[in-house]
Amino acid sequence: MLIFSRLSVFLILLFPLLLKADDSINVADNYFYHAYDYGSEAVYNPVNLILNCSYDVIQLDNRSRNIFDYPYSKSAKNLWKNLKDPINVINKFGWYEFIESEIFPFTLKSKKGQWWPNYQLHLIGGGMTYTALKEWYEYHGCEYPWIPSVVTTATYHILNELVENQDHVGRNVDPIADIYFFDILGIWLFSYDNVNKFFSEELNMADWSMQPSFVLPSGELHNNGQYFSVKWYLPFYDKAAIFYYFGMNALIGASYRLNEEYNISFGAGLRARNNFLVKEEGRQLSVSMVWNAGLFYDRNNSLLASLHLSGLTDNFVTLNIYPGVVKFGKFSPGLWGAYRRGGNFIFGLTTVYTPGIGYGR
Repeated sequence: MLIFSRLSVFLILLFPLLLKADDSINVADNYFYHAYDYGSEAVYNPVNLILNCSYDVIQLDNRSRNIFDYPYSKSAKNLWKNLKDPINVINKFGWYEFIESEIFPFTLKSKKGQWWPNYQLHLIGGGMTYTALKEWYEYHGCEYPWIPSVVTTATYHILNELVENQDHVGRNVDPIADIYFFDILGIWLFSYDNVNKFFSEELNMADWSMQPSFVLPSGELHNNGQYFSVKWYLPFYDKAAIFYYFGMNALIGASYRLNEEYNISFGAGLRARNNFLVKEEGRQLSVSMVWNAGLFYDRNNSLLASLHLSGLTDNFVTLNIYPGVVKFGKFSPGLWGAYRRGGNFIFGLTTVYTPGIGYGR
């Protein structure tokens, strides 16, 4: 079992940023990564992916953003105990309840809706990420890109489970469903061209994740989170599309094509606010929800800017402007800012090469 220290995962995954781009590769044939030097694709790399995906849960109001204080070693030991003996863990929890709450949507009760993020983020999101990473590694000179893609995907999934586990010691059914079922199935599913083609060409799926940044003076990780967009263009009017944006939230709305490259989208819905314990045996968790709305501006499905409003205590208003919009000569940074309900502002700057740096109290 992999034991992650506080810094090792970042040191290990810094090496992909040193790879040299291979301009001879025709990225136009890719499904999800096209090597754009603007928008959300400009900041797409394994390091930002780790920060966005592995620490997705720290967006909740009741989670710490100081990622260097999480008990990784303790969490890893508990995770391994559950993964090495999944049958016994599920037997204690109950097979029907496990399948009902974690695997198949037999009920729409919120306390048994753990299957919802499993399908959205682990199956579809995780599978799409595997393909996008494979395309990223290929563009950056890897001869067998599926190998580092699998390693990176597995790394962020495992680290995500460690962060979600926190300091819990005991049986935990969630990582069993996530890793053994949805994560593996996602990679297998998106290994087929027809699946990638459907999500890429029919649903116009894209990774619209945040711009993760370490904020001074606390050193906390802010403005992170894994998010995806989907646009299904109307057959009778190809300038308009049904829009869906998902991650720690679920927004539905509409997208309008301004011209051949630029689009504007709007969505409203709900997002997770806090998690709470539903059942002690097996550590079954659920989440409380609050309202959420977002406005998005993209170029060729690479997000240029987004504005979020939500009922969160942490960040009431969040603005992200990605590289390619604001320019200082040849330098085009990403910028972000958030207004917190206590009346404080927090803001940061990112580049296409490294995670961002911010300031706020």
